[in-house]
Amino acid sequence: MSLLVPGLLATSVLFASGIRQFSVFKKGEVRDATSLLLGVAGFVLSVILVIQGLGDNGGRPTTGLMGTLLGALLLLLVLGTSSKHPVNALLIGVAPLTGLFTLIASVLNPTSNHLNPLNFETAVHVATSIVAYGAIAYSGTLAILLSWQHSTLKEKPLSPLIAALPPLDAVEYLFLRTVQTAWIVLTIALVTGIIYIDDFWAQQLAHKTALSVLAWCGMALALWQHFQDGGVTRTMRKTAIAAAVLLCIGYLGSKAVLEFVL
Repeated sequence: MSLLVPGLLATSVLFASGIRQFSVFKKGEVRDATSLLLGVAGFVLSVILVIQGLGDNGGRPTTGLMGTLLGALLLLLVLGTSSKHPVNALLIGVAPLTGLFTLIASVLNPTSNHLNPLNFETAVHVATSIVAYGAIAYSGTLAILLSWQHSTLKEKPLSPLIAALPPLDAVEYLFLRTVQTAWIVLTIALVTGIIYIDDFWAQQLAHKTALSVLAWCGMALALWQHFQDGGVTRTMRKTAIAAAVLLCIGYLGSKAVLEFVL
């Protein structure tokens, strides 16, 4: 079944959500019901696209579908936390990014109907890996936002944009909880991979595994820095960003090379 129509619809809605949020953000406002509704609709369409795409490809995610899953998870986290904390401004980046992946998934969607479906053990590893990638990417996004906030707050006079951002303590709280969750889920993903995936250390997967382990070490180091120093330090933010970059390269980068280059 073609993914072009649902993919283009999801892309349009997600880009509209980001553009709408950006327009109210420039006015110094944070919450906007229209951008939230468009974000919810985009999330639902993204999930439908992923389910349909996985069904067409024997349960194996392509680069576009994997990116859409990650984006949908980020979108869900932003939409969920926006009910208690004013973090709506994150839709400016998260919604269009997810829309870009839905476009890739709908246009470049190689199907493999001859492949057997994934077994339960492998599906558990894939599911936990997806959650871990999404949580770590989200923590990296929050770390970048926090770093920008810290640098901007030192400027005089303050820009109207800084006033529209989520409060610094709220973002730091979300960042810390996200790092904790990401480390736990990534631990589960690595353990299930070692136990259930026969070729987990094979040559084709060695680079992805090594980078994932490095990302796990980075998140553990970030948590250790928090417990040692208290609060969210600059070093902790940089470590979380580096871990997110490593994990993105480890999966999305290597998968794109294997899918489109080799």
